[in-house]
Amino acid sequence: MYNGDLNKHGLFDSKGERREFIAMKLQHALRLENSYTTAQIQKNDFFQLILVTGGKGVHCIDLQTYEVKAGDIIFLNTWQQHHWSYDAAIQGYVLRFTPSFITQFVSDHLFVHDLPFFKRFTKHSVLELQGELKDNIQIAMERMLTAYETEDGEYINLIRAYLLEVLLLSKKEVDQTSLTSLNSVKNNELIKSFESLIDKHFYEYRFPKEYAKVLLISPNYLNALCQKIKHKSAGDMIRDRILVECKRLLIHTDLSASEIAYQLNFKDNSYFSRFFKKHIGVGPDEYRRK
Repeated sequence: MYNGDLNKHGLFDSKGERREFIAMKLQHALRLENSYTTAQIQKNDFFQLILVTGGKGVHCIDLQTYEVKAGDIIFLNTWQQHHWSYDAAIQGYVLRFTPSFITQFVSDHLFVHDLPFFKRFTKHSVLELQGELKDNIQIAMERMLTAYETEDGEYINLIRAYLLEVLLLSKKEVDQTSLTSLNSVKNNELIKSFESLIDKHFYEYRFPKEYAKVLLISPNYLNALCQKIKHKSAGDMIRDRILVECKRLLIHTDLSASEIAYQLNFKDNSYFSRFFKKHIGVGPDEYRRK
């Protein structure tokens, strides 16, 4: 296992010169740090991206432990403290850069600091990449490393362009994931509101469109949400609530079937009996006897 602190050499190159950007293979970075036995973590003045392309390990960031594997990208801000333990098969890339390195390429001097994975208290220090996104970011990382190793200043803006691509692709993934999560919460709240409305109004409202009107959404959207979250239609949820009430009244009261039909707002006892038998398998009176 490799254990250490990737911050030891910081932004100094092999010649001992300070640079605004450093790129290297993760295995090389680990070999450089392996001679350091201290695990003390220092505050840095640069950002880091670590893309894992093979192997696995554990990375601890601000007391939060992450199990990382191939396809994970790790984001480290200037103020974050971290250490790790990787297995010997670990592979990947390490990028280190100052905030000014990228802001020379964009007009917003807070661009890097405002990225969701570099904000304080972020929940996105480690991002799992999949499919085309994973391939595109790995290609950009390899191109950055190749351009960096040419040690030719004329390619510095090409490196910035690749870095910007990685940052923006990662931001897009975080934004989409967050939006999906937010929509999921909102949708669950809508379903809870729908269920609450059914409890209050099933005596009078029998159709999804009546509930959708109260919820300020379309009947089709309400039905789609019910199918997605409850795996049944909005109409089925209304029907099931009515049937529960039918059973309660048959079991726990002495009301006749016709009285129950009237109380539950069925147009007549015959319709109530057919409705009950269709969904329960037996008529109201037989259900009560059983």
